[in-house]
Amino acid sequence: MAYNTGTDPPLSELISRKFVPEIFSSDAQMHTMSHLVVADSFTHKYQKALRKGTKVWIPVMTEISSTEVTPGTQPTPQDASTTAESITVTEWYQTSVDASPLTEVEDAADYLQTAAKAAAYSIDKKIDTFVGALISALGGGTYANADGNTFTDETFRSLVETLDEADVPDEGRFLIGDPSMKSDLLNIDKFVRADYINGAPTTNGKFGQLYNAQVRITNNLTAATTGNYGCLAHQDAIGVALQMGPNVKYWDLGWKFQHMIIVDAAWGAEEIRDTFGKAFYTRKS
Repeated sequence: MAYNTGTDPPLSELISRKFVPEIFSSDAQMHTMSHLVVADSFTHKYQKALRKGTKVWIPVMTEISSTEVTPGTQPTPQDASTTAESITVTEWYQTSVDASPLTEVEDAADYLQTAAKAAAYSIDKKIDTFVGALISALGGGTYANADGNTFTDETFRSLVETLDEADVPDEGRFLIGDPSMKSDLLNIDKFVRADYINGAPTTNGKFGQLYNAQVRITNNLTAATTGNYGCLAHQDAIGVALQMGPNVKYWDLGWKFQHMIIVDAAWGAEEIRDTFGKAFYTRKS
């Protein structure tokens, strides 16, 4: 290199003899993170009942029928209840990071603070993955298409029809899929043309609502054989209960010359309305 010539000593020698310092960035490069959308998509309304105990029972009503009045005949009461559903707290996980007090003084990028963010993400991803594993059982464990198939408009409409036939409310529906599903949607004319969707076309792959369902894309889905398991669902299909956390705790272990950050959470999740969701396969995992 030209800058290593023409002087004595050359720049390379000044570097090796430590006259020219090496500089370290204070901006640490964070690892990549998936969009964690699954756990937040489903209802958390029952977790307030789990301040104590390990399980919350959810009473369930069933549809009853009307009968014609017959004068002089006493009506026969009907049972408007059915088997209860429940959510049990089964999981308790932690992620921890540490550093010595001297490291905190000497490092330039604040390792412990950045590592704490990575630890919090680790717990959030664990919760999201746990809930995502329940998706494949929605709709009786049957699927709207075959594993590895392209996600088509016909598949989408079939999912919508299935939920409509089950009297699932329109409000609160969402479609969860992976990048391969997103790519397939971008290839469907009606989802990208303004004249199809009231002047609000899909742009830059950022989907809003399609067929009255919020579209959410994530890399954090449970894998099938070729693709992943996605779903069209209502938020009440699965109940999620975070009984504890995620909590971030800082511990100064002075007698060990160690500072530690522990992130932990305890939670449970269960399918509570099977007909409120329908699973499908994405094209690839």
